[in-house]
Amino acid sequence: MDTQLSMRHKWFPIIVLLAAGVWWLWRASYAQYHTILHIVAVLVTGIALGIWYAFYGGGSRRWRLSVVAALVGLAGTALIIFRPVYNGDMGIYRWRLRFAKTADQSLAPIKPSAEIAEWKPTPQDYPRFLGNGYWAEVKGVSLETDWKAHSPQEVWRHEIGAGWSGFAIVGDYAFTQEQRGNQEVVSCYRVQTGEPVWVHADAARFDPPDTMSSLGDIGPRATPTLHNERVFTQGGTGIVNCLDARTGKVRWTHDTVREFNTTVTTWGKSGSPLIVDDMVIISVGAPSAPPTGEAAAREPTSADEPVAAQSSSDPSSFDHSLVAFDIVTGAVRWHAGGRKASYASPVLTTIAGERQIIMINDSWVTSHRASDGEILWEFPWANAHDGTATCPQPVPLPGDRVFLSKGYGVGCALLQIKHGPDGKLAAEPVWQPAIKKVMKTKFSNVLVRDGFIYGLDDVLLECIEIESGAVRWKKRRQPVFGHGQIMLIGNNILVLSESGELALVEATADEYRELGSLQVLSDANVTWNNPAFAAPFLLVRNAREVACYRLPLKQ
Repeated sequence: MDTQLSMRHKWFPIIVLLAAGVWWLWRASYAQYHTILHIVAVLVTGIALGIWYAFYGGGSRRWRLSVVAALVGLAGTALIIFRPVYNGDMGIYRWRLRFAKTADQSLAPIKPSAEIAEWKPTPQDYPRFLGNGYWAEVKGVSLETDWKAHSPQEVWRHEIGAGWSGFAIVGDYAFTQEQRGNQEVVSCYRVQTGEPVWVHADAARFDPPDTMSSLGDIGPRATPTLHNERVFTQGGTGIVNCLDARTGKVRWTHDTVREFNTTVTTWGKSGSPLIVDDMVIISVGAPSAPPTGEAAAREPTSADEPVAAQSSSDPSSFDHSLVAFDIVTGAVRWHAGGRKASYASPVLTTIAGERQIIMINDSWVTSHRASDGEILWEFPWANAHDGTATCPQPVPLPGDRVFLSKGYGVGCALLQIKHGPDGKLAAEPVWQPAIKKVMKTKFSNVLVRDGFIYGLDDVLLECIEIESGAVRWKKRRQPVFGHGQIMLIGNNILVLSESGELALVEATADEYRELGSLQVLSDANVTWNNPAFAAPFLLVRNAREVACYRLPLKQ
């Protein structure tokens, strides 16, 4: 019996190592990267082997315990010194020294070259988040699909500050947001050369809580909006700016978190500004706890209309979730809603004869009348907690319908908006995520074409029917797209993967057809930023670098 027990003790480490190794390789090949689960597996394996060695290893008991204590100390020290940085599935794509400067803190200051002498909007402009529509689409352009004979050409490339903002483009000028040390920057670059034109900086730095910083990383999230020689931005900490598009000088500004007593969401303020007539609409969001007393009576510093004080603890009494500012003066034109903000941007549409702004809030979809902000209808939308961020845009569709999608295993829904017996608008689901566990978009948005919806269902490109939600095709490729971004150009879809690869896919519901691919950004850094295209120039960026490519166009 003692001999058998001794043999089991001797084989235990080998069995543990073999089991852990097989699981590690299988999981890594499936996910194509190491995740937090791999770290946990290493720690559990190490603990198991340490316990075995402490009881059954060679040498004296004091020696065995000393070895185990030394190994535990080394492991703990390594975790203190190094911090993993994750992609969208908590896959580890790099490690960094915990106390070292981040890349943005080491960047040299931007040296502006000049002001914009002439502001010339063109039909090719990409003036805001997702361009000109409800999804990222560029019309009137056809791409060459043979990238072997007509490959995209790199025009320029350089470093950029941290953040997940995309580009907005008018003429030869592109605008984005970036983090450079303790300054949150709105920057303007020439599209054809990458030369900086002007820069505006605020003393602000969004950095998620320490437990989350490796996941969301630092910097601004929202994309600038360009309108009538003005640049409208919302930074990661809630600073809203109206800047002169030619010079970058401030026309007006609001610190919405301070002025409206709201809360910075876990992953930062991410809603891009929306232009509605002579107003700019901002998702300000309610605080975690509604304001009361003196805190509720704070007034905007640049507005003519004071904010009404709140005296109730009822969340419905807070009415500053969505705020409309005057484009010219920055005065508050209206404010409405009591929902906490999520990470999408407001959308303007006309449904059931009502011109309205649809906003994805935390756990709710809320529609506001465009003229005065009055709530027209609401629909509960899955969001168990702030960690499961809702990022995708609501997509208005013909027939007074709205499409919704969400990651974290939720799926998508199709809503029918119509007047009820009382004359008020209401949303009724045509189908919901409980039935349609498809199109689980996490950080990306969908495309709509010819009765079909295309999007990244988790990490796989997928095509579904609008009417039924049925899947037409779903593609797992090597490497996977991850939580990247997509854009429709003519008859083709550009997919910018999470690892910085650009793929050209035919926009057809028949089957997945990939026409070409090219690595446009380093795969050492995760890419979540939306691309921007103003023919023939494609701007791509992540939190470390930016590049401009000339895409081949059909004549």
